[in-house]
Amino acid sequence: MSRHTVPFEGIEIEYELTRKNVKYINLRVNKYGKVIVSAGKHVPFEAIDEFVSSKAFWIITHLAEIEKIKNDMPDTSLYDGKTVYYLGRPYHLLLERGEKNIFFEGDVLNLYYPTMKSDTLKEVYLDWLKGEAEKKFEEIMDRIYPMVEEYRIKRPQIKVRNMKSIWGSCTTTGTNIRLNLQLMKADEACIEQVVLHELLHFRYPNHGKSFYDLLEQLMPDWKERKERLEKNFKDGI
Repeated sequence: MSRHTVPFEGIEIEYELTRKNVKYINLRVNKYGKVIVSAGKHVPFEAIDEFVSSKAFWIITHLAEIEKIKNDMPDTSLYDGKTVYYLGRPYHLLLERGEKNIFFEGDVLNLYYPTMKSDTLKEVYLDWLKGEAEKKFEEIMDRIYPMVEEYRIKRPQIKVRNMKSIWGSCTTTGTNIRLNLQLMKADEACIEQVVLHELLHFRYPNHGKSFYDLLEQLMPDWKERKERLEKNFKDGI
């Protein structure tokens, strides 16, 4: 395999060329935005470049479509230099090979691990984040629970889950609430709103008027907190 470029209206189109036992020149754009070309062993480079140039507009169009899809999708990967959010603040992620260690240094979150394999790093990061979440969510529960204790709501246990579509949930006949690990991206005021919301379901299982009246009474700015959570922290890892 070799890499080559052809110009198109001031843009350099890079493609990867593989020589195969094929009759025609074949070209495709893969899901990662790479231009892949295969051609016979005796096809001259000039002919291949000319073929790629003839497909330049099609290539640019497909690359743009792939980029749009990537931008529209939540970015759940981890990579060096990525911006990650922790309790409402952005940090630059620094990935380094070394003995396992995760720590903050100014506006940088350092993650050291013996391997730089993406899936492994993501698992290590989420395990660390879950440990942080278990401590932080209990701290927030310490602040919020006294607000509802007079309504005969028993303090529930917190279960941390990495969930895709909801911030929290509870089974009103049980003694647990489930909080989304992704809440750790948000500031504490946003997390407080979710905790209070779930606690009040032990008194009002539905979202009726009584539920929202009490929520409004105990946290008058709950809507603003909820809107900030949905707007700023919904996507990504």
